[in-house]
Parts: sequence; structure tokens; C-alpha cells
Amino acid sequence: MEAGHLQIEIVGKTAKSAAWLAVLYLLLFGRFLEAAEPKQETLRAWDEYIRMVNLRVANIAVGDSHFLWIDESLNMPPRARPHEVIVESRDPDKVTQGLIHDWVGVVFVPNVTLDQALRVVENYDRYNVFYKPLFSKCSVLTRDRDQIRLDVVAIQKVFSVTAAVETEEQVQIVRLGPKRAYITSRAVRVQEIADYGQATEHPFPENRRPGFVWRVAGMKRLEERDGGVYVELESIVLSRGIPAELRWMIKPLVDELPRKLMLDVLNDTRTAVLQEAQLSASQGRAFTERAVARPH
Repeated sequence: MEAGHLQIEIVGKTAKSAAWLAVLYLLLFGRFLEAAEPKQETLRAWDEYIRMVNLRVANIAVGDSHFLWIDESLNMPPRARPHEVIVESRDPDKVTQGLIHDWVGVVFVPNVTLDQALRVVENYDRYNVFYKPLFSKCSVLTRDRDQIRLDVVAIQKVFSVTAAVETEEQVQIVRLGPKRAYITSRAVRVQEIADYGQATEHPFPENRRPGFVWRVAGMKRLEERDGGVYVELESIVLSRGIPAELRWMIKPLVDELPRKLMLDVLNDTRTAVLQEAQLSASQGRAFTERAVARPH
């Protein structure tokens, strides 16, 4: 299936009704339950999972493991073609009273350098342009060299329901020589927003949150090779669990939404990097032409 064309297929009125009910439950069910905060055992599972992710990052940094995810498995293609986006789920099998969504994907951007790709990936103030409508806001709160603190508002619309989450994220950029870099991020604050975009917009109370986002972490890996740059994204989210009696209806959609989101973000990244590289080249040519035409 070609990247960018993955869609949720709903056949017939029965399937459409089931999907609609599933989405309503995913986005609204927290309002009708009691406490929506994660249990201690759920947080322990998250902390252990993130510990293993951090260990993997440390191994990458010292060269003890493959840098790119696509190089880890013999089943993966040796390289991603220019038109291709590869996405896979790494979700753990079971988390007590919660779900960990771990999605990883890669896109190849031809005829660009690592520096050109990083100029887009690190340009957080333009994320609401590069990744519209996912990010309605992304602003830099503080920056100390390669340590950055962001304020982000992410929007997800499904049918007529809008889910909004504001996060404060700690970002670290690590450059591993002229051809490789990785960026880690973790949310130090997560606030789910009710009635986003309406006059009644307000933060959900902590004990009445829907729980579709409890914790967030992520990583980007970039490597220049094969005549371009591979950009890999990994997104890890902790959310509340799904009751067993509704799992058959909701789990397929829970899997489909982050896959589609990852595809969109990777495609948007490639588009933004190519456009910025083309703009930079055009500006460079114009500067050279003016310099040549300027009388000495």
C-alpha cells in the first residue's frame, strides 16, 4: 500500500456505527467514569518501558546497536525508497489498566543533507505550519544550547469530535558526527483540554481526565546516507486501558489512528525538508546572481 493512502475502511451501516461508537468512547468515556488517573502499577510499567527505551538510546549513542530501526531486522528492506513511508507498532503485549502505544516509522528524503533536515526538525516555532492541523501551537519556552523546553498543543479530530492535549516537553538534541543525530523528548506536564476551540474551552480536572494521553515520550533519528537523509520517528504514549467487553470494537481503531498519524507526520516532514532545501537553494542562487551583477 502506498504511503499517505492508508485509510480506515468502514463497510456498511453496522461497521460505520461501530466505528462511530468506538471513537466516541475513546474520546469521551473518561467523563463518565470515576478517577481517570493512572494506577501506580500502570506508572511502574511505563517507567520500566521508558527505562528500556533509554537503554536502547544509550546503546545507540556508543555504537553498540544499529542506529536506524530499519537496520535492526533482516525482514526490513535495506533502504526506504523516496516515495515510501514504513511504519510499525512496537506496542508491548500487556500493561495493567493501561495501554502503551509505541509506533516507529521512517521516511527517506532524497538529495538533502543532515543539516538541511535538522533545520526543519529543530524549527519548533514553525511546527504549526509544517504539521498543520496536528499542532495548533508549538513554542520554545527556553533553550540552552541543545536543551530545549517546549509548550505544545496537539489536536486530533475524529469524525466530529476533537481531542486536544497541551504538553510541556523537555527536548535534547545530540549530534553524533557529521552524518548522524538523534533527538529525545519527554513530556514533563500533560494537560487534556475540554471543548477545544469553543467559548467553553477549559482544562479537564485531574481526576476527570479522559485519559487518552497520560504520558508522552519520543525520539527522532536522522542519518545522511544513500544520497539523502533517513528520518525515523518513534512516538510512545501511555493511555488508559480498554474494558475487555469493548476491546473487540475499539482496539482496531486504537491501532489505526496512531498509524495514520505517524504516516501523516513522516510525509509532512519529507515535504517540509524538501521545500526548505529548495527555498534555500533558490535564495543561494539569487544571492550569487546579485553578487555577480553588482558593479565592482
